Amino acid sequence: MAYGVVKLKLKQKTNEERNKMTTYEANQKQKKETTLMNSKAGGAQPLTERLFMKEPSAMKHRQTPALGLAAGAVLFAGLTVASAQVDVASAYVPPPYAADSGKDLGFYVNGDVGPSFMPDFQSSRFGFPGNFRMDTGVRSSAELGYNFLATRRLTLGDEFESGAIYNHISHVWDAGSPISLRGDYYQVPLLDNLVLKFHPNSFCAPYVGVGGGADCSFARIHSPSFSGSHDSSDRVDPAAQGMAGVLLRLNSNMDVGLGYKFLADFPDKGKYIATHAVTANFTVRF
Repeated sequence: MAYGVVKLKLKQKTNEERNKMTTYEANQKQKKETTLMNSKAGGAQPLTERLFMKEPSAMKHRQTPALGLAAGAVLFAGLTVASAQVDVASAYVPPPYAADSGKDLGFYVNGDVGPSFMPDFQSSRFGFPGNFRMDTGVRSSAELGYNFLATRRLTLGDEFESGAIYNHISHVWDAGSPISLRGDYYQVPLLDNLVLKFHPNSFCAPYVGVGGGADCSFARIHSPSFSGSHDSSDRVDPAAQGMAGVLLRLNSNMDVGLGYKFLADFPDKGKYIATHAVTANFTVRF
């Protein structure tokens, strides 16, 4: 009886120990599974940390060239604005006109040059009523003048003009002769001009003028053949001139401009020889 009780107790103890072992193994297995799961989760966590925790460093490296590009753009924009300011500052600004300041009063020198045109005309300077036809030539003149009146709106001055005009004679013919002659035609005008300049609210100065005096002319003609005859004629005739144009002010002492001159030579009573010229002008005031 006692033996059976002991055996039963041993069996119960063995079962309890077996149950403990089973529980311990189950716990160990669960721990391993938990550890494995944690390990897997832990393997993903470093990747997340690497992606997010280490991202600032990568962004720092990416931001460095971006910041460099931004700084370069700002610097380029600043240089562009500065260059534009320099260009604006260096742009030409027409000087304000102030004729009443007295700077226009006094002496000045003007020079002009340009093509000259002479319409066909008749003249008996060679002893027969010849018809003259001229090619386009050139006129060059110089004027020494003095402005004796200057206001804000106008300037009035007087000047002496001289120069030279040349045109080639393409042919001269007589109504009763089949022979055509050629030659050269020179003029030296000696004129006194009265010039009125207007000054609107700009740096442009339109002007008009009239003059009178004498025209010294020299003509030489010859026949086209090598051994043909030659003839020449010199004379001084009364002359009158009209002019108009516009001047552009460079500064307080210098002007440039474009002008037109009409010179009329009166060789015979009731007749005149016309010379037209379009000139480029340059004026210096003292």
